[in-house]
Amino acid sequence: MRKALSCVLMMILLLSGCRAGSGGNPEEEALALREEYQALAGWSATVDVSVCYSEAVYDFTVDAQWQKEGETVLTVTAPELLSGITARIAKGETVLEYDGAGLSLGVLNGEGLTPVSAVPAVMEQIEKGYMAKCAWVGQNDETLQISFQDPELESGAGTQFLLTFNRADYVLLSAEVSVAGETVLTAVFTNFIKAPQS
Repeated sequence: MRKALSCVLMMILLLSGCRAGSGGNPEEEALALREEYQALAGWSATVDVSVCYSEAVYDFTVDAQWQKEGETVLTVTAPELLSGITARIAKGETVLEYDGAGLSLGVLNGEGLTPVSAVPAVMEQIEKGYMAKCAWVGQNDETLQISFQDPELESGAGTQFLLTFNRADYVLLSAEVSVAGETVLTAVFTNFIKAPQS
């Protein structure tokens, strides 16, 4: 009887270690996530963006289509005044298309990061950025949060990216960009669809 009770207790302990949030190394999970994103052909999503400057905040929504090979296309869907403005970003060049309206929000850091180039910058971090910190977050540790930064700078210095992913399927949920410790851009991703390489 004592042996049976010991076996039952051991099984309970082992099974409880398999619950989401109580096991699993976030660093290993982040590396697996990176491998999955490196293998993608592309993805599409709706992105709600908030850009914070010292004296103003700009909010807009874009339909984003990121391609590993080819163009990243961002089409503004809100506010209505800017609806239809499209940015096409390829390696080394950005083309802004619009009809009767303009979108000029300036740079976010000293390295030329803009609200338009933030989506490709986020993907660059996922694919090869330095992962400074990885952690499970949420009530049941249902999300994986990864902080990216320049490894040669102290925490809070330079440009940092804080990305949050769904733990179950690695879908990108949000991104926060900060410069010298100040948040300059936040983005919330919905309707995120991954396109694996064929």
